[in-house]
Amino acid sequence: MPRATTVCPTPKTALVVRDEMLFRLEVCDHLEAGGYEVVEAGNAAPALERLDGAVALTVTDGRMPGSVDGLAPAREVVLRRPDAALVAVSAQMTPRPGDLPGGVPFVARPFLESHLREAVLRVAARRAGRIPALRDALRQRAALTFG
Repeated sequence: MPRATTVCPTPKTALVVRDEMLFRLEVCDHLEAGGYEVVEAGNAAPALERLDGAVALTVTDGRMPGSVDGLAPAREVVLRRPDAALVAVSAQMTPRPGDLPGGVPFVARPFLESHLREAVLRVAARRAGRIPALRDALRQRAALTFG
């Protein structure tokens, strides 16, 4: 059951994907302290359903039970939402080269709060820098199409 849900999303909405509730609560607490509204998912399938335009940040575990691995949300975030920030964490696996999309930070567990915070700040800053460029590209494409 989600601890926090977003009815009216804010620009700081985070999706936390992890089957282990204590880990999920730990990450949610860190993100909420940083000003994020948090939406939770217990595995990859519901996470992919919740991945919408409101999600500014996704924190996903690399290994989860089910038919879809924990890295699937990471790959889908990059495909569906290239403007969204993404951080991968895990205590049970270390991604091999190519497992994660380029530029996605990986934080090994157990982690210090500062490591997670630094990774979130790094991807949030990168996301903030991409948004104006993506808007400009969309405006240019619209002008060429509808010009």
